[in-house]
Amino acid sequence: MVGTTLREIRRSIERLASDDGEYNVVCARSGEQPVPVAGRRFATRPDAADAARATEQYRAALRRYDPQLPFYDPIVQQTRADIEGQTSDTPGHATTARERRRSADQTHAGTTDGPLIGFCHDVSGAVFEALSSRDHERVERAIMDTYLAAAEATTDRNALCLVLLETIAAELDRHLTATERTRLLRAAAANLSPVDPADDPVATSLAYLDSLSLIGAYGVTRESAAGTSESVWTVTLREYAIDSGERRFPTLPIGIDILRRTAPSTASLGVHEVTALGDGDWQFVVTTDERTSGGLVCTRAHAEDR
Repeated sequence: MVGTTLREIRRSIERLASDDGEYNVVCARSGEQPVPVAGRRFATRPDAADAARATEQYRAALRRYDPQLPFYDPIVQQTRADIEGQTSDTPGHATTARERRRSADQTHAGTTDGPLIGFCHDVSGAVFEALSSRDHERVERAIMDTYLAAAEATTDRNALCLVLLETIAAELDRHLTATERTRLLRAAAANLSPVDPADDPVATSLAYLDSLSLIGAYGVTRESAAGTSESVWTVTLREYAIDSGERRFPTLPIGIDILRRTAPSTASLGVHEVTALGDGDWQFVVTTDERTSGGLVCTRAHAEDR
């Protein structure tokens, strides 16, 4: 993309933000807090105004990749605590994982642009930036053609960001080689907001994705491969929010988040031994063994023996 990247815009907003600021940025029409300023506060009105302008720039850039992205009119608002010590923009909470899966993200009361949707847009934007930098224009067009066709058939607009991730995963799987997919995903992970490497990147990533309601529940065990320094994680997911037919498991958001939490010295990561357990339920193995690298974008599964 031309100009400032999504990652750079988001980081500029992060630098402006303050934990105890009394200003925030909301939509003038709806009062919602759009990504990337959702949940953020600012110490001064000028800082919040700069964040509002950055938000417009961010969403204009993101709309190049996701034409269905909602429009907002960001303005500065001064917040006040009510008599119970709560602020006027205190977030509410979704009820059950199944409901969150159907409606993608209801984390903020009255808003459809909360943390899960923000994460989906960040991931899709990071992947498109990586595609653009590698001259994969044909793949970009294939993703958008497939996505726009799928979006026309999607009645729940809150789920469009999940449809986009599923589309990206499927088209990358279809058009790129395994080596190209791995390189692309590493570049896309570098486009996301940086985080410190985790001692256990798989468990840390799953906890984060669970907090976003991308998954309803999970279990993970870690072992060392016999006679090696390689790690092996066995993972079970319940109520994965991204639907996919043909026993295709779109691992893209999981793979990219694990990658950004993995130390640079880690040579490779791979997802394999995938089993479809039922509607939205999966089991798979993650390894650091270079002989089983791949599967971080999309992989095939076999049905559970019954």
